[in-house]
Amino acid sequence: MRPKTSMLICGFLLIALVSACSKRDGGNDQQTNVLFIAVDDLRPELGCYGKEYMHAPNMDKLASEGIVFRNHFVHCAACGPSRSTLLSGKRTLSWDVFRDIREAGSKPDRIFSLPQLFKEHGYKTVCIGKISHLPGGVTDALQQIHEVPYSWDTAYAPAGEWKDPWGAFFSYTGGKTRLYGYDRGNDTDLPPFEAAEVTDTGYADGLNAEEAVKQLRELKDVPFFLAVGFYKPHLPFNAPKKYWDLYDPDKIPEADHRMMPEKVRSNILLHGNHTSYEPRTHYRWAGDSSNYIITPEKERILKHGYCAAVSYVDGQIGKVLDELKRLELDKKTIVMLWGDHGWHLGDYGIWGKYTNFDVALRSPLIIKTPHMSKPGVSANGIVETVDIFPTLADLCKLPVPDNLDGISMKPIINDPNSSIKAYSVGERNAWDVHGTTIRTERYRLMVWKANNGDTLDVHLFDNTEEPLPYRNVVESRPETVKRLLDMLRSENLKGI
Repeated sequence: MRPKTSMLICGFLLIALVSACSKRDGGNDQQTNVLFIAVDDLRPELGCYGKEYMHAPNMDKLASEGIVFRNHFVHCAACGPSRSTLLSGKRTLSWDVFRDIREAGSKPDRIFSLPQLFKEHGYKTVCIGKISHLPGGVTDALQQIHEVPYSWDTAYAPAGEWKDPWGAFFSYTGGKTRLYGYDRGNDTDLPPFEAAEVTDTGYADGLNAEEAVKQLRELKDVPFFLAVGFYKPHLPFNAPKKYWDLYDPDKIPEADHRMMPEKVRSNILLHGNHTSYEPRTHYRWAGDSSNYIITPEKERILKHGYCAAVSYVDGQIGKVLDELKRLELDKKTIVMLWGDHGWHLGDYGIWGKYTNFDVALRSPLIIKTPHMSKPGVSANGIVETVDIFPTLADLCKLPVPDNLDGISMKPIINDPNSSIKAYSVGERNAWDVHGTTIRTERYRLMVWKANNGDTLDVHLFDNTEEPLPYRNVVESRPETVKRLLDMLRSENLKGI
């Protein structure tokens, strides 16, 4: 072979090798997209989590194509802190963790949010609906100021006849809504549910789905991080009547355990002064002067409404996933479905979120990656919302910031029988009480302290008790309490 010919062949081989490496390591033509779906107040009340009576075929189908995390826990069972933790990759109780950056008026010289990381690496980043705490990811009715600054190329919520994002979030038919807030002046005379004879766009999540489909069509030729946040099943439990009709209300099961756990010194303390405030104070039952009392009949309606709202949002998720597949984007897109926290449906006598029980801190997490080697499996290892940021960065071969509180779940995605951590931790500010909790495979320990640092009470629950932990076993297992307290102190959370 002539020297010049040999050099040419070597040159072509080198170019081919560089090209192959570029594709393998995430060059622009091979970048993996992300479709992130957030569902507000969604507890693991799905068929893929063993609740066979639920009608959520699209989420169940996604589970059959991906991996279901059965022990995913949020850091705080409230919308704002949970979403702040998700987007910052750091455990926080802040409802608006990005406020200081917005007010500073200049972009920091570091990565501070999940979508910012993707934007900085050439992805088109789009937020629809509720991803951060504020619907549309915007702080103003004109939808100009992003709640998470320097992170989204586009952030908005279709408002329709409700005129602004918060109006759409609480949408009733005919443009009716309620104001956001906890002042009595924001309470409404509307009931906590509605079952109108309308199409899917008769409520705002139908508009969110339409916008997501539209965005997929516009983004199909560029690397994208598309986040779609659906409002239901957050109160009010409003959904087209056809979704209510999927259920026979007499066959919807009641809460597994409707009484507070035994051997608890103070129910108020265990609740963190929880009063099931959302359905009791923000809405009005027609013709009922005792609005504060949730009667058995109200319980049946509320659970029926929650189920209908889940089925409604499942229908909207199906439209988005169908479009992803029609465009053949499913072959190069990671799909992640996340519930921002759970919700008590009468469990322990509570209706709502914002407790430190499993019922509120445990939520669905389903991940589907292109060409999964083991689709349709479940993982029992403990994971946390704070692990999502490093996981998506890892899966998309982006540099993982070194100041995050979580770790990548990729080892579990590759081997569902593996684990990455021994426990999760959570917190709750309950007015003048601070609650901190740790959850291992078997136990949940809760520590309640006053603002001055005094320990008010400690609760220990054994997760082997069925159907739910129903006794405080703190007195009978002092060694377990000590071990878990030591583990909790190592996390340097407030007051521990």
